[in-house]
Amino acid sequence: MTLLIGLFAAPLQAQTYRLKVHPTFPPEQAELVFQPLLAYLNETTEYRFELATARDFHRHWLDIRRGEQPDLVLEDAHLVALRIERDGYRPLAKASSPATFSLLTALPGDELELENFVGLRVSSLPAPSLGHLVLASWYPNPMQQPLIQSSATSWLDAVESVFAMEADAAIVPHDLVSRYVNLRQVATSTEFPHMSVAAAPSLEAAVGDTVRDALLNLHQDPDHFGVLHELDIDRFVPASADEYVGLEQWLEQIYGNF
Repeated sequence: MTLLIGLFAAPLQAQTYRLKVHPTFPPEQAELVFQPLLAYLNETTEYRFELATARDFHRHWLDIRRGEQPDLVLEDAHLVALRIERDGYRPLAKASSPATFSLLTALPGDELELENFVGLRVSSLPAPSLGHLVLASWYPNPMQQPLIQSSATSWLDAVESVFAMEADAAIVPHDLVSRYVNLRQVATSTEFPHMSVAAAPSLEAAVGDTVRDALLNLHQDPDHFGVLHELDIDRFVPASADEYVGLEQWLEQIYGNF
């Protein structure tokens, strides 16, 4: 009887792991952008993955401050750096091209400087988005700053506010700079590791290794080209902890000791 029960028992369900992504898009749009990545991992590995999002950067940051540790995260370098330093996360892969942030404007003038935007409206995603922190770093004097409008729900939303004449400039990532050649580029940040995936210390090493290998091989899979297209990257490459050392300090200018 025991043998028969074993033969007809339902197969065990694969454990599901959570991939939490940074809120550079509203939740509904994040589903469209990141779900193809989850589908790829679900189709090409033996594990199951589900998407986790926060409604905005404020709630994302509160979750980090409260010690939430998703199995996997896809975030900008400064947040991954904090998770590595504080929580022991392991970086797995990053987008191949480095990330930068630029101040773009439609204002006339060929010799515009950062100081020309003191008191003017600059659109950005809220802190602790890396673009917001870069913008704040350019204006360390609290009496000599632009009016930072941090109500944008995506980087595209931030730059479109310039065309809508709701802002005088916008801080945007490198992938948008090349699309808006009719906007003037006032300043550009240093380079950071781009979109990075990291694994929680509680995640089994075998699962993390499988995810890393799947990401590194993604660009060679013609059936899933749309994944990279949605993420607006060329490919994933290996990431090492050394690349993120000290980048968590970008958060200190806004939040002090965290």
